Order: sequence, then C-alpha cells, then structure tokens
Amino acid sequence: MSFTPELARAMNTIGEGKPWRFSHFRKTEGYANMPLDGIWLRAPYLHNGSVPTLRALLFPDERPAEFYRAYDVYDWQNVGFVSSGPDAEREGVRFSTHERGNSNAGHLYGTTLDPESRLAVLEYLKGR
Repeated sequence: MSFTPELARAMNTIGEGKPWRFSHFRKTEGYANMPLDGIWLRAPYLHNGSVPTLRALLFPDERPAEFYRAYDVYDWQNVGFVSSGPDAEREGVRFSTHERGNSNAGHLYGTTLDPESRLAVLEYLKGR
C-alpha cells in the first residue's frame, strides 16, 4: 500500500507552526481522500471527475449523464463550474458517464439526509 504509517506521519508535518497545520492523517485500511479545504473550487467531483457540482453530488437524481468540463466560469449556486449550455459546450470538453470508467453512480454518503439538510451542507461547503 502506498499510504504507509511513515507517509501519514510526514503528512502531519505539513503546515508546522501554522494554525491550519495538518494533524489528522492516519494509516487505515480504507481510501485516503483529499482534505476538504477549498472543496468549493475542486470540481468536478469523485475520483473520475464524473459529477460536475457539489449539489449534484448531494442530489444523485440531478447528476447529469453528460456535461462539459474545463469551462472556467464558476457556478456559485451549485458549487462547481458551469457545465452545460452553449458557452460550456464551446469552451469545454464533453464528458459522458456512459463511457467505460466514467460512471457517476454510487457514492451516496449524505444523500439520505432530507433535502433541507443537504442544502444546508451545500451552503456550509461553500465556505470551506
């Protein structure tokens, strides 16, 4: 495994002397995800970039089967980049979840919350 206890210790030295210092990296038997700081600017989401916005991540029925990536206009409401419409089509690169390896299914953590709570999470993440 590439995420060793030694790497976890080294990761916990990032930002030494700063109030934001990393301190919670630890070796587990699971997936080592990225920190959530700046998540509002890390679209598209999931390991394969198959979900264009945090809203679509929290509302799986809104996940588009096809969208455009690499268009650099920010979608403040849905937290991601604008991924549809004529400008996104002209400037972006088409992404289809029907192609092998591009699925946006699963990853349902948080999606069982009621809609109001999911919207509250979305608003919270806008400031992270």
